[in-house]
Amino acid sequence: MIDTFYAAASGLCFTLLGFWWVVVQFRHAELTGDPGRRQLSFLVSLYFVLPGLASLAALISTESLLWRLSFGIVGLVGVGAALIAIRGIREPTGVIALLGRAGWIAVVTYGLLGLIALLPSTAASVSGLTALQVEGYVLVLLLLIGVLFAWLLFTEPVSATPVTGAAAEHDATRAP
Repeated sequence: MIDTFYAAASGLCFTLLGFWWVVVQFRHAELTGDPGRRQLSFLVSLYFVLPGLASLAALISTESLLWRLSFGIVGLVGVGAALIAIRGIREPTGVIALLGRAGWIAVVTYGLLGLIALLPSTAASVSGLTALQVEGYVLVLLLLIGVLFAWLLFTEPVSATPVTGAAAEHDATRAP
């Protein structure tokens, strides 16, 4: 059963990543025009890449130290990326301010992912589930956060301020 879950989860993660990259392409100027939005856009990508990689690792190794190492690394990278993204937001307003505040949820969730990998027997005894089942619930929470962040960034109203810098130059080269 756990193999089926992680197989489905990895496929879902990489499918969502593909959809997100299409969204970034459609709203390239808005999502990459300033460092805060660019970092949050990257963070959304990690909400799909990291759980996808962890799911693949869980398929390869469910009984050894390797799944714990994989989930621990994913948790560490996730905490670091979330901290960098939310600390890199300058002049937060609207959706960006909301995502900057909500980014701390990601820090805690990725930290929990790493902690469970570090102490699997504790997670299992507290929850009554295997450690990989608990990690599965944490991955589902990360996917939910990723989808919500993606939705908020995608549906943010287009700014009336013109985009400048590299994003404007890139979009100008794509114009027909």
